[in-house]
Amino acid sequence: MIERWFGPRLVVAITILGTVGERVVRFNGEVRLRGPADVGRALKAAGAAAGVDLLQALADGAQPALLLDGRRLSLPEELAAPVAQGSRLSWLMPMAGGSSRFC
Repeated sequence: MIERWFGPRLVVAITILGTVGERVVRFNGEVRLRGPADVGRALKAAGAAAGVDLLQALADGAQPALLLDGRRLSLPEELAAPVAQGSRLSWLMPMAGGSSRFC
């Protein structure tokens, strides 16, 4: 009966790598969500754990490679995609730079 009101707890593994806003973020951890949950809620919780606002970064034009269990998501359409117990969500920002000796 309690789960009907509060939903089951889901543990989602999160990886955030790259620049978010003006900050370089390197976060690898877990968030706990009340289920059922979607990618948007998982990103909100992950951002809070990492100290950044991932949803605001998306609204500001960030274009990460967002992966759910290894499958690339189309943004913003798949923010409503469900996450399950044990899912892995990865936010990877493209990075420029490197050595110019090969150019």
